[in-house]
Amino acid sequence: MHPNLTDTPMRYKQNRGFCPQSKILSAQHKIAAKMQMKKKKTSERKNTQMSFIFHLFFLCLILSMTSCSVKSDYHFDNPHDALKQYRDFHHSIAAEPKANAEKLANFICQWQELSDTVYNYIKKDPAFTAHASLSMTFQVTSDSVRVELLRLASDCSLSDVAYVKMHTSPYRDDAKLNATKAKANTFFSALDKQSVYNKGNVREKIERYRRFLAATQEHGINNQKELLSFLETEDRHFRTFLTNIDEYSNVGLKDVTKMTEQICADIYRATSENKLASEDVIVYMGMRTCRRLLLNAEVCSKLFKAGKVNSPSQANAYLWMTLQPFLSMDALSISMLTEEQQKQMTELAASFPEISERLSTKDYADPEHLARIPSQLLRLYISVL
Repeated sequence: MHPNLTDTPMRYKQNRGFCPQSKILSAQHKIAAKMQMKKKKTSERKNTQMSFIFHLFFLCLILSMTSCSVKSDYHFDNPHDALKQYRDFHHSIAAEPKANAEKLANFICQWQELSDTVYNYIKKDPAFTAHASLSMTFQVTSDSVRVELLRLASDCSLSDVAYVKMHTSPYRDDAKLNATKAKANTFFSALDKQSVYNKGNVREKIERYRRFLAATQEHGINNQKELLSFLETEDRHFRTFLTNIDEYSNVGLKDVTKMTEQICADIYRATSENKLASEDVIVYMGMRTCRRLLLNAEVCSKLFKAGKVNSPSQANAYLWMTLQPFLSMDALSISMLTEEQQKQMTELAASFPEISERLSTKDYADPEHLARIPSQLLRLYISVL
């Protein structure tokens, strides 16, 4: 099983609990996977610390602008009235026996707006810092709303997950983000016109990929021109890899993954040295990750449909990569998807029942575990809102 080359700093890290367990996976495989995940987790913390800092900085910047610019339809007489309206909202959701994806997305959007409005209102009151009652009541109500949203997400499809995530990002209508995204979209759209590398066998192709990454590490990325040049060439190498993904089972790729992680960390670090604009880095690197996750998932989905998955370990790896867009894309990343990518994500979600049936028929995975995956993914998303 080859490493997942789509790894890059994201808000949602890989979680072993959402990887479906095949009936015939042995205990030895599980123990080995657990040890591997523990080792990887340590490595990720070391390699992505800088990117995480700048990601948080950018999120705070966007949130602060959103909070200052959005006009709320809510009006409060005093902090107690604000909290009462917040509790009333909780009661309205608690009264709902079930909700489809559209209604659930609407609840989440209302919650985000109301929660932000109530908090910004009550924190102006002197009692907010003098006493804990206001903040505690707010937090308890927030937790209660989240519990009800988790309940409503207990039975859903992967299409529901895609819909909810694409319609609840607080950054989806941010003008400043859209301006930067439009510029980046032009760049990434042009990459599809470049052909993959066709010369050589899979080992020669991956060796060319290694040399490119090693040269980038040695030279570094010191300005936007070099950043765009790296993204352009890396994308071509990655798409070349995907064209032969089923032939890499016996080809070592750990060094490729490690070099890629280090280059990404160096790119984020360059913002602290004023070599790269932090906003551009966050947007371009975020869109890079979305593109890679979707391309990878689409290839794996096609292999499932073509019946080219021939072992439990291969099925497990490809299913994991197919699910990555629905797990690893955070609210900021989701807001960067183009209309075409949103359509791509919707189609991937719609193909999950067929993939699940194929896996179950070949006894590669437990159908009950597969059926629970969408709800687990949606509940994870809601739990970190």
